[in-house]
Amino acid sequence: MQYVNLPDTQYFLLVYPICLILIGAVFIAAHLWFKAPKYLLWMGLGCILPSVALGAQTLMTNAQLRLTAPWFALFYLGGAWAVVHGMFLKANSKSNIFVATTLIVVGMALLLYFTHFDEKLWLRIVIINIVILCLEVLALPKAYDLFKKTYALEKLLCLSYVLLFTYGVIRTLIVIVYLQNVQSVNLVTTEWWMMMVSVNLLLSLWFAIIVSTVAVKERFDIINEERLRDSLTKLYNRNGFLEKTKDLFNELQHGQVYLVMCDIDNFKDINDTWGHVVGDKILCEIADLLKSNIRQGDIAGRFGGEEFIILLQSADEESSFALLERLRKKIEDHLFINHIRITASFGAARIDADSKLMSALEIADKRLYNAKNNGRNRVCFN
Repeated sequence: MQYVNLPDTQYFLLVYPICLILIGAVFIAAHLWFKAPKYLLWMGLGCILPSVALGAQTLMTNAQLRLTAPWFALFYLGGAWAVVHGMFLKANSKSNIFVATTLIVVGMALLLYFTHFDEKLWLRIVIINIVILCLEVLALPKAYDLFKKTYALEKLLCLSYVLLFTYGVIRTLIVIVYLQNVQSVNLVTTEWWMMMVSVNLLLSLWFAIIVSTVAVKERFDIINEERLRDSLTKLYNRNGFLEKTKDLFNELQHGQVYLVMCDIDNFKDINDTWGHVVGDKILCEIADLLKSNIRQGDIAGRFGGEEFIILLQSADEESSFALLERLRKKIEDHLFINHIRITASFGAARIDADSKLMSALEIADKRLYNAKNNGRNRVCFN
């Protein structure tokens, strides 16, 4: 292939696609080898595909561009769709494959027509930009939904995606207005082309940096969450429970908070009779019962052995007692592994602030023992 003799500044622009290809490769490797979220794989493809096309086309003449444009268009459209699909995955939503495929097929048909039957370079550039915009529009509602319900860094990711789309609109308008005579000049040496590539460099690198930052934060959140969880039951461990307790009090708007200690009655007999494997499975089932029967915003944890702890929000002591009675009855009526039936005892104490947690814990623990000493399988509030 004969490449055009370009000025040094144009060769310098090759740094952009090379950087994005490397970033995309890191994203893909992070997903394949380090189990990073799947959206990172698609974001990586979104970096690599258009960068390969741009890097090659930067070195081409108009004649070479005319011959290869439809095939490089697949790289641009595929890269745009990869980013769009990545945003859908980030928002935990299903992308519309049919609409995207239709847009790409129609776009490719038009590009082939204006390459081989009615050669118009400017119109091909307009078409590919419009199809890319149509693809990007698909993810805008999902980016908005994600923006409304997420933390600051993910909000920045959504805003960066909108910024990319906005730039796409501006780029398309520039092509329509200022590049109509592209047939008579060398496209890759025009000032507008150089400007658009430079802006694309900044925005794409910015977006890639934000994506990588979000992925790193997610990984740290997962590691931190695993640190705070009991490895067997997946409830919060002692440290996790104490940490989440502070969050609950920070977010509490009204009502009362009760600290509840729960202990499985005669659990040692179960281990001695059925073995620790069965005992562990029962602990996991108890944990599932706790998680499914407390309300959203309440916190459940495993404090050690067969002892569990709950922090629940309630209007008053009566409603708290009713909730714990329902939970106690659920455990009593539940048929565990090997048709084993067990019961549990509860001790509860009201807590006014997280600074008084330890004193409330001591009171709840004493009431738990009162429940056990008074026949087990009961809830004690005094």
